[in-house]
Amino acid sequence: MTRGRKPIPESAKRLAGNPGKRKIRPDLPSPAGVPPIPKRLMVEPVAVEKWQELVPILTELGTLTMADGEALATLCEVYAATQACLLELRASGPVMRTDLGGVKPNPAGPLYRGLVSLQASLMGEFGLTPTSRTRLGGKEEKPADEVECLLH
Repeated sequence: MTRGRKPIPESAKRLAGNPGKRKIRPDLPSPAGVPPIPKRLMVEPVAVEKWQELVPILTELGTLTMADGEALATLCEVYAATQACLLELRASGPVMRTDLGGVKPNPAGPLYRGLVSLQASLMGEFGLTPTSRTRLGGKEEKPADEVECLLH
């Protein structure tokens, strides 16, 4: 098990303006572009829809490369499983009746919580959560001079 904070990619440090002012090592080369959708995703329409929704967003954020196809596919699969689990939980309720007339918690509840946790973790890897975007830093436009700054 690793300890401490996850390392921030060097490209993210550059976007944030190198807040630590330490020497920036070059990232491992990642070919730019949009990865092709994996064939295994084609059997799940919800996952394909999520892929098509996320690719333009991640391209705009600059966090998607050709090397990220499998990780993005996993995020889309987890999203589809989360949605299916949520539908099951809503349809059958938080508790289930047993054969003997008792009640027990719906097993979809803990499964749903685990899937949501995994989904949030994967979203953070791509900069799709508010805290992960804060870590990446923003492209803040600075005014050209002090007068312009006072006008805004």
